[in-house]
Amino acid sequence: MEGTNRKSVASISFVDGKTLSVSECNKQALSQTFSVDLVEAALAQVEFLSTVDKYPALKSVKHIQNTRRRYEQLWLPLAAEHAQERLTAPLDIEWLWHCHLLCPVTYEKDCKTLFGGMVNHRLVRYHDREYVLKRSKQLWNAKYKDEPFEVELSMDKMLEASSGTEFKSGISYDLEAAILRQSCFYYNVSLPHYLDRKFLTLSVQRYQKFLFLRKNSFKLFIVPCYDQDLIWHTHQLHPFAYKDDTIRLLGKVLVHDDTTVDRSPDSKLTLSTIDTRRLWREMYQEDFNTPGAMYRGPSPDELYSPICYRDDQTHSRLGLQLKLDSLSIDRIPEGEYGLDFSLQIFLTEDQVKIRKPTIELFGPTMVWTANELFSCSLHSRRWLIFHLKVRKGTIFSREVIVGKGKIDLHQLLDRSSVYCFQESVSLEGEDKNLAYVSGCITEHYPDTIYSFNTGEFSVCAVPHDIDRVFPIEPTKLEPNECGAGYVAQHRFINESNVGDVECRFVYSPHRSEADIQFIQNAKIVCSAKTVDSSHLPLSFQVSNPNWYATLDPRLGERAVLIRQTSGDWAVLTGRWISSQDKKEGYLSVKFHKLEDKSTQYIDVRVPKSEEEHFCIHVDNNVFDMESSDFCLRCRSDESLHYLATGLSIFLLLVLCMPRLTDVSKAEEEVNEMSHVIDSKFLVGCGFNVITSNNSKKMKA
Repeated sequence: MEGTNRKSVASISFVDGKTLSVSECNKQALSQTFSVDLVEAALAQVEFLSTVDKYPALKSVKHIQNTRRRYEQLWLPLAAEHAQERLTAPLDIEWLWHCHLLCPVTYEKDCKTLFGGMVNHRLVRYHDREYVLKRSKQLWNAKYKDEPFEVELSMDKMLEASSGTEFKSGISYDLEAAILRQSCFYYNVSLPHYLDRKFLTLSVQRYQKFLFLRKNSFKLFIVPCYDQDLIWHTHQLHPFAYKDDTIRLLGKVLVHDDTTVDRSPDSKLTLSTIDTRRLWREMYQEDFNTPGAMYRGPSPDELYSPICYRDDQTHSRLGLQLKLDSLSIDRIPEGEYGLDFSLQIFLTEDQVKIRKPTIELFGPTMVWTANELFSCSLHSRRWLIFHLKVRKGTIFSREVIVGKGKIDLHQLLDRSSVYCFQESVSLEGEDKNLAYVSGCITEHYPDTIYSFNTGEFSVCAVPHDIDRVFPIEPTKLEPNECGAGYVAQHRFINESNVGDVECRFVYSPHRSEADIQFIQNAKIVCSAKTVDSSHLPLSFQVSNPNWYATLDPRLGERAVLIRQTSGDWAVLTGRWISSQDKKEGYLSVKFHKLEDKSTQYIDVRVPKSEEEHFCIHVDNNVFDMESSDFCLRCRSDESLHYLATGLSIFLLLVLCMPRLTDVSKAEEEVNEMSHVIDSKFLVGCGFNVITSNNSKKMKA
């Protein structure tokens, strides 16, 4: 069916026949209620999907046949038998259950066929899951003495268990196909703002408006954005609540069809998306698309190849440093002497034999910052132990420990060469307090120097999909035309036998898109790619913009996403900050490392003369513009990420630094900036082919 014909079919059709104003539509939409806390449940779903994403075997059809047997023949009967209990399944079964629930009508039909009625399900947060799982395991072991409750989730073990599994399924839903479809969903909701309560609260409101539009539209196959889709999925994962709520709000159970995945121009999905946007605008007088909630494309594991390392590329760690940045307790402990309490902190190798505290903090203060805490080498010490003490007794008073807690630092190692952590520690004992600790563990490595050799930019044919290596072929098209762009081949040279790194820079003026691609064996293994507000929210959409990667193009901000096969690694956003007279300024960069959800602020000030040394520090690494060297002090498996980080900062400088566009002033600008624009880093990041975000016209 042609798009024009579909538009004439899909239309607003208010159920009571009375046309409503925009304000009345908003009022009625937002007055709809749900019998589930969808914000809290959505947090639980994102946490769950993040855990599933760590086990590739769960997404492979040939690896989950044993799980299917466990789900259908063991778990569902157990859950149906204990319908009144709040049970949760082991991870492999929970994932299959999740996929089944996202076809609510078929799920109910299958449950009725097998058990005579629907089996309920609830999402639980990660901090509750272990507790709920204990009860599930207890019931499972009582019923199935010869079946393990949890199974090993490695590729080999899952395949071995599935290869000999044969049983006749009574489920009508194609679970294998559902797993393949749902495996792609998490990447689109994996950025940190999907764990922000404010963003999710706004998502629930958009879901309310989504349902109201569905209720009052005629022949519309409604297509949600990913913020709405996350909430829709969350709602369906509570099957009794979903059925009751949608019947109450819409008059029937709302069918969820996730089989429509074709995004070609004339596909049902594309044409229905056009209809949805048009009717949303007609009903609410606002854009349907919202920043940070749009389709992000295929996940990196579909596009890239794993990074390969030679055995001699592994760097030996020289040492470990622990730095505590902040510490607080939940409340003042109770004691005869009121505010007279202390918190002792021990950094020790043995959690039993504890000697002198590393530091002792005293009340009535409840919050301590880095200046009052400590930084030291870890060596073999792995335990951070806390003792909360109060003074008791009236005549002969004495100090009594009323709370004990600990952090196993070994569990925080080997995640990143610089790993920032935030931990809440239960201080078990008479007082039952909580301590909140934030800090950083830094791994020290020997210097690895990479020199940057730039290639020449040429106008080439650039395909629409630049996420895969394509042949560099000249074209007669102008560089700003569709299908053309600039391409350069660069190389990082290393003289210490670590190996050179091939790097390709691709810039498409037509799409205003740049991609820095790191290539091994003719395949992309890591990239730093410009992204827009379809990926990232505006600052007002999240509770604290300092905690999340946000992007506001109205302020001239640009963003770069660094990713590899295993997923997104970091987001860098840049903005040019000008002085009041507009004559000077600097690039302000927010570096969000997604591994530990940390945020660093980096100010890049362009030197005014050749005498000023220009280098940028990120974690332990130094990017030196003067020598065109990158000095890396990180783990070998993070080398490409930090090379990408350095080039991303220079790309943001190219995109955001104001440049004169008045021809009469161009020569003056070149003379003033000659010591900068000749830099290999800026030239290699497209200084001569990319027009600045903030190019400014000046009167002659």
